[in-house]
Amino acid sequence: MLEYIALAIIIGCLIAIAVIIIRRFPTVAAIDVSQTTTTIAEKKSSLIEQRLRRKFTAWGEKISTYSGPVTSRLKKFSQQAQRRLVDLEHEYKVRSLPVLLNRRQRRKVDSQVAILLEQAKLLLTDHEERAAEDKALQAIRLEPRSVPAFEFLGQLYLQTKEYGHAKEVYLYLLKLTGESDAIYEHLAEADMAEGHLTEAKQEFQKAIDLNRSVMVYHLELAQVYRQLEDYSKAFASIQEAARLEPNNPKVLDEYLEISIVYGKKQFAQDALNKIKDSNPDNSKIPEWEERIAGL
Repeated sequence: MLEYIALAIIIGCLIAIAVIIIRRFPTVAAIDVSQTTTTIAEKKSSLIEQRLRRKFTAWGEKISTYSGPVTSRLKKFSQQAQRRLVDLEHEYKVRSLPVLLNRRQRRKVDSQVAILLEQAKLLLTDHEERAAEDKALQAIRLEPRSVPAFEFLGQLYLQTKEYGHAKEVYLYLLKLTGESDAIYEHLAEADMAEGHLTEAKQEFQKAIDLNRSVMVYHLELAQVYRQLEDYSKAFASIQEAARLEPNNPKVLDEYLEISIVYGKKQFAQDALNKIKDSNPDNSKIPEWEERIAGL
C-alpha cells in the first residue's frame, strides 16, 4: 500500500515539474544567450570603470597635494620671467650697432643729446623722474654709446632707489669706458643699499685701488666693514679717510662710532673733542661721552 502511495507522490511531482517547464518555456526560449553574455560583460566593464575612476580620483588628489609646491614654484618662476622681460625694456635699446656718422652728423647728434640731457636734468630737479628717464632714453636711442646719457640714467636710478637698473647701467658703462673708480663706487653704493655687503666691499676696494685719494671711498668701505663687524679693517679704512679729510663731520662721526665699538678709547675721545670744537650743539655728544666712559 505504501509503495502505491510513494509512486503516486513521485508521479505527481513529475507532473508538477512538467507543467512548470511548459509554462516557463516561452520565456526561456526568448532569452538571447549572446545578449546575456554582453550585458554581463557590460556590467563588469562598468564596475571596472567605476573602480578605476575612484582610483584615479584618489591619485589625482595625491598628485595635487604633492604637485602644489611645484605649481607654486612654476607660477613664481613665470612671474619672475615676466618681470625680467619688463626690466629688459630698460636696457635702453643699446643692442643695435652704433651708426657711423660724418662730422656734421656727429655734431648734430651730440647737440641733440646734450639738449635732451639738459631737459632731463631740469625734469629731475622738478621731481619728474619718469619724464627725465624718457629724455635720457631718447638720448640713448640717438647715440647708443653716449656715456653722459648713461651716467645720468645711473644717477637717476640710484636716486629713485631702482638699484637693479642702476647696476645694469654701470655694468654697461664699464664695457663702454673700461675700469673707472667712480663706476665701481656707484656699483658698490647700489649693492650696499640692497644689503649685498660682500660685493660692495669688493667694489669699493676696486675703486680705492684705482684712486686712493678720494676720501669717500675709504669712508664708505669703513661703513661696509662695520656692518660686516670686521672692526679691525673698518678702523684702518676710517683712519685713511681721516688722514685725507681730518675735519670732515661725516668722517669724525664714523671715526667715533668705529673707535667705540672697536674699543679704541683714546681715538674715540680725540674724535669727540674735534666734534665738540666744530659742533658743540650736537645732540649726540652726551651719549658719546657716556659710551666712551664705559670703555
